[in-house]
Amino acid sequence: MPVEKERILIVDDEVSILDMVASYVSQIGFGAMTAENGREALERLRNEPFTILITDIKMPEMDGFELMKTVRVEFPDIHIIAMTGHGVSYTFTEVVESGATDYLNKPFSFDDMRAKLNRAVRERRLIRDLKQKSVELEKVNEDFKRFDNLKSIFVSSVSHELRTPLTVIKEFISLMLEGQGGTLTEDQREYLGIAHKNILRLTNLIDTLLDFSRIESGKGLQLKFEPAHMMEVVEDASMTLAHVFEEKRVTLENRLDPDIPQVLIDRNRLVEVLINLINNGIKFTPTAGKITIDTKGITEKRDYLKVVVSDTGIGIPPEDLPRVFDRFYQGQSTGISMGSGLGLAITKEIIEGHKGSIQAESRLGSGTSFVFTLPLLAVNNIFQLLIQPMLEEAEKDGIFFSMIRIKFWDPKMKREMALSHDSWGSVKYAIQKMVRSVDNIIPFPNSLIYIFSFIDDKLAREIGERVAVKLTQGGYVPKGIEIQFKAYSYPQDAGSKEDFLKGCHQLIKIE
Repeated sequence: MPVEKERILIVDDEVSILDMVASYVSQIGFGAMTAENGREALERLRNEPFTILITDIKMPEMDGFELMKTVRVEFPDIHIIAMTGHGVSYTFTEVVESGATDYLNKPFSFDDMRAKLNRAVRERRLIRDLKQKSVELEKVNEDFKRFDNLKSIFVSSVSHELRTPLTVIKEFISLMLEGQGGTLTEDQREYLGIAHKNILRLTNLIDTLLDFSRIESGKGLQLKFEPAHMMEVVEDASMTLAHVFEEKRVTLENRLDPDIPQVLIDRNRLVEVLINLINNGIKFTPTAGKITIDTKGITEKRDYLKVVVSDTGIGIPPEDLPRVFDRFYQGQSTGISMGSGLGLAITKEIIEGHKGSIQAESRLGSGTSFVFTLPLLAVNNIFQLLIQPMLEEAEKDGIFFSMIRIKFWDPKMKREMALSHDSWGSVKYAIQKMVRSVDNIIPFPNSLIYIFSFIDDKLAREIGERVAVKLTQGGYVPKGIEIQFKAYSYPQDAGSKEDFLKGCHQLIKIE
């Protein structure tokens, strides 16, 4: 690629200076053109290509300051060298602020001019090369984004395609193990058991890849929050891993207090978190070891629960500990396979999706503990995890957002009423059947139920009325108890998001 020859425009109202500088420029090997004032210089710049402008400051009609400011706006890439004299009233800072990239003090020698021009040429070529590299990098980045998107689409598509046949295979193997296909020999049962275990492993891997694909595509994990008891969540996880505990002869000790407050979580995702953490512990725990689940109480603001999953395994080496949550990271120090290297990374994404935090604590030879926080069923957490994100999504997409409050009223006592445990369970089940799967239902113990949905005020009132009729006529509540509801919608019932949030605060409470 031939090197571009520099074309330099020299501007000065003194003909002797103009001729001298033009002579210097020609001797250096560049093309020299001249103009005797600023207006003539602008005319030439607008009609011919130039790479460097050398201009005097004091000139009639249009001085160097005005010329440089105009040139910098119209020709931002041109390199400007200002010629300045001794004893002038302006400063070099003013010269630079007017658009000059360099300056020469009069009088100057041939060597001074050559040094300035060579420097200008080097800087221009460096900038040109950097711009070219930037364009190339931008293209590479676009290609990378396109390939990354294709990768995510491929992973997602393949994973979805694999799940259907795997589900069928798993169900038929389960039926055979239950004796539905006839009596099995011990060898047949053993072989089918091995196949069933590996299908479960493959299904978990596919689910992990789907999660990773969502995260990589920027969509994040879709979380559906609901109140839950940690004891029940731990039981779900332990049942899933029962065969692993039996095979490895590792025990699970659940030290959670049954009376700890409810947490506001995506139950299925939290089961996934516990399975990942427990599985990780089992891998590094020798036979007859133990996995323990406990709490460290509640955070200082009393809004999050601290949960600890510990093992009695070999521990994590110090060099591996800072990177255990990195995607695809597999510690090399233990000699034990870490699987896909995505389990702990996705665990961290899930916990952070709950606005919580997670950290690993370990000493080599003394086991490992994973400490994470989960939001309690509290008003502030309902706003942080549900109302505010849904409100922002509604405003962004130009859709409606409504909250429906359901409460139970005793007209004789003229007060709200708490239902019995049995009635409460039936009521929650009935309401879940009456709303869409994408709607969020938040029941407060035995007294209030809130429904959050992307619907307008009219549909919100219709749902409230249907719920009242269904619960009353269906015998879900004791006779004489009234079902009252309040629908509150954005933007119909509030002029701004701030007003809507204030209204929500007035309607939400925990008995």
